[in-house]
Amino acid sequence: MTMNQTLCVAIRPFVAADSAQVQTLVSDARVAQVAGNVPYPYPENGAQTWIAAYAAQHRSGAAIIRAIVCLESGQCVGAISIDQITRGLNSSGNLGYWVGVPYWNKGFCEQAGKLMLALAVQEYAMKRLVAAHRLDNLASGRVLHKLGFNELRSQQMTDLSGRNLFRCYQKLL
Repeated sequence: MTMNQTLCVAIRPFVAADSAQVQTLVSDARVAQVAGNVPYPYPENGAQTWIAAYAAQHRSGAAIIRAIVCLESGQCVGAISIDQITRGLNSSGNLGYWVGVPYWNKGFCEQAGKLMLALAVQEYAMKRLVAAHRLDNLASGRVLHKLGFNELRSQQMTDLSGRNLFRCYQKLL
């Protein structure tokens, strides 16, 4: 793909038929390492359970989750979500995303992020999003920067020994 080509990406609700592809993609240890919240080894039938759980969270208004889909192939290549949603005048949420290793560094997260930001504003009237990435996942930091997030230097997430593990960001919408 050249820089002049437009990546054709869509986001849509997950369907049960996505579970096999999701299971394959998140069973790769590298995805779990950079995502920060994907267990490894990924449990058998974990994708089915995860998709069903997020569907329930979506129905309750606690989360928005979408499959990231490559329009050229029609394949689900990852996921993007907003969870920890608060309501009211200052509605906010936490943006998260991952894509499978074959789709890394191809622009899928940035393009899906733009679509999700538009959805957050237009359909959910969100005013603020936060996001974080592991310190060793520099590609995710670049995505957040391209999406207009600003690093919150005073907001570092640490482990029990006090080591910084994540960089935190926010974007006012």
